[in-house]
Amino acid sequence: MLEALRRGEFLGLSWAGIQSIFRKEIIQLLRDPYLVMFIIALPVIQLMVTGLAVQRDLKHIATVVVNYDQGSASRDLMADFQNSTLFDLDQVPSDAVMMQKIRNGNYRVGIIIPPDYSEKALAGITPPQINIIVDGTQGTIAKTIVDGASQVVFNHNRKLLAEAGLGNGESALPEGIELKTKVLYNPKMSSAYYLVPAILAIVMHMLTILFTSFAVVRERESGTLEQLMVSPVKVPDLMLGKVLPYAFIGFLDMLLTLGVMVWFFNISITGSFWFLCLASFIFILTSLGIGLLISILCRTQVQAIQLTVAIFLPSLLLTGFVFPLEPMPWFIKIISYSLPLTYYLDIIRGVVIKGIGGGDLWFQTVILLIMAVITLGASILRFNKQIT
Repeated sequence: MLEALRRGEFLGLSWAGIQSIFRKEIIQLLRDPYLVMFIIALPVIQLMVTGLAVQRDLKHIATVVVNYDQGSASRDLMADFQNSTLFDLDQVPSDAVMMQKIRNGNYRVGIIIPPDYSEKALAGITPPQINIIVDGTQGTIAKTIVDGASQVVFNHNRKLLAEAGLGNGESALPEGIELKTKVLYNPKMSSAYYLVPAILAIVMHMLTILFTSFAVVRERESGTLEQLMVSPVKVPDLMLGKVLPYAFIGFLDMLLTLGVMVWFFNISITGSFWFLCLASFIFILTSLGIGLLISILCRTQVQAIQLTVAIFLPSLLLTGFVFPLEPMPWFIKIISYSLPLTYYLDIIRGVVIKGIGGGDLWFQTVILLIMAVITLGASILRFNKQIT
């Protein structure tokens, strides 16, 4: 036993052997700067980015106001909404314009003040009434909006009663403004209505990226890439030939998962099914273009997996999948709006829940199309540069 310990051995283990292999692994690790960067820098960067994105309370919700009254009482009420920091107010001339802006996703909340609001408020006989229209697409945010609006109205009523020398500041809701709330698209504010389509989108996004992230790097590791390089097939033909089979497979998977959403979760597609198919195919091409670019940039399949994971976490946390975009800092929003999933979530939720189509979601669709062209074009140029 003592002799084995003197030789650096214990329980059949050799310290010299462990030390030599340890040194060899460290040297090999340091020769791969990409791996070192992912191991050390990636967790820190992702923790900082996602921490900044999720640590803030929901504030500055885009709110559209139709003020038919324009009197001093209604202006005071709007000032209280603005000062709450929960609502950022913009005025429009009519209900129709307000509903269109909510339908397009530009605003989450609408406030309607009737023409006789100031008259009733100043008379103090009949309680004045305001209407709150809430986009219920995301149930948790809708609940926060409803609670926040109720609190603003409650505080405004207490202020009016205090100015009139009435009320004792008790917690009971004082007599005053009557708040009527209407939740659109998802009246029960069920989380399933916005989570299930979003889960479908993010699963397909990650799967289609994985489909092609190994397409070129696998050829490189197996030694068949050189054969493709000397073949008469042109680079654009090679790239599209690799992408299109996965595009059709991904589109078939999308149709199957939509069927599961409709039949198993009982969530119907209320908007244009054909527009959703078109937008989904463009989204799949964008995801495949990202995967193909990853495959070309990486030298090994391990690197491809690491880079895919690096894209997965921001897509999960910074696109509105779980956390709303409104409270995020502006530099985090830049990342959010550079991710294709941000736009596709607007599309699939808009079509499935709101019942809208290409007329309202054309901007998001065009952005996805541009991203598809950029990623596929960059893949072709990068691969062409490698072989020339």
